[in-house]
Amino acid sequence: MGRSRFPSASTAIGRRPPRRDGPRVRSLLSARSIAGQTFLLQLLIVLLIVAAGVAALVLQARRDDEGEARQRTLAVAEAFAEAPGVVETLRASDPTAVLQPRAEAVRVGADIDFVVVMRTDGTRYTHPEPDRIGRRFVGDIGPAQHGESSTETVDGTIGEVVQAVVPVTDREGEVVGLVSAGLRTSRVSQSLHDELPILLGGGAAGLALALGGSALAGRRLRRQTRGLDPAKLARMYEHHDAVLHAVREGVLIVSGERRLLLANDEARRLLALPADAEGRPVTELGLDASLADVLVTGRVTTDEVIRSGDRLLAVNNRPTDRHGGPPGTVATLRDTT
Repeated sequence: MGRSRFPSASTAIGRRPPRRDGPRVRSLLSARSIAGQTFLLQLLIVLLIVAAGVAALVLQARRDDEGEARQRTLAVAEAFAEAPGVVETLRASDPTAVLQPRAEAVRVGADIDFVVVMRTDGTRYTHPEPDRIGRRFVGDIGPAQHGESSTETVDGTIGEVVQAVVPVTDREGEVVGLVSAGLRTSRVSQSLHDELPILLGGGAAGLALALGGSALAGRRLRRQTRGLDPAKLARMYEHHDAVLHAVREGVLIVSGERRLLLANDEARRLLALPADAEGRPVTELGLDASLADVLVTGRVTTDEVIRSGDRLLAVNNRPTDRHGGPPGTVATLRDTT
């Protein structure tokens, strides 16, 4: 039977040919040149370092501000507790009448949010909001009841505060009352917010300098690698290596400092080069004087026959920097014995 004129069932339902673009799909990174990849990696590293540095500075600034707030409230509370007449007033019949205006004066003068004087059980004698006098203090008064000062962060009646609680002791060391001074954490955070533009500005300046340095390094690397990506460089190396080992002529590449950079298999055989020849000065390879003179002087030759041992070699020598390459020469050797 002849071939059917009708499409097969699989074709009729719209089967598509297999996609062949898979190998061509590359990630953004792999498609870029080595310079581009290096710049992207440097950019990522710099961003991470700057972000970590700014975060560390912010945390350190917050810690410093909280520490300063604790020291400040502790100093105010201790100064009030040791003020003359406080012990006697606490033993009077109406401590609030005397201590409330004094506490408010200290609060305003020290620019803090509250100074609270209380009994040893935590009942307030003073408070910035008078309707809260007589209520229990919010916080840990245990250390102060035993004669020790303490600082803490609590959610108090006026919001979250950093506060210090200190004991008021008489001459015999007996605790006759407690004093607390505190600051709202919002005020502590405000100090950090004021410093934040400076921290971010420093981070942005550091980022700009780092990116500028990375861009310059990437530009130099791009010139050195001719903008090639790693895959192209790998293929170029593989092709050149295969060619160097496959050609029937000897190939020598000499640097501008007259050191042997590369010798293929045929050149090693023709000149009986030692295994460690590459990297050594040409004058230390034991070559015949005529051939060594061509390689050392970089003299241009075309099929010049030069004796080397018991062989006659046709030598071609050309500079490598004619088209912007590195200084040096490349020589080919052909046995014409």
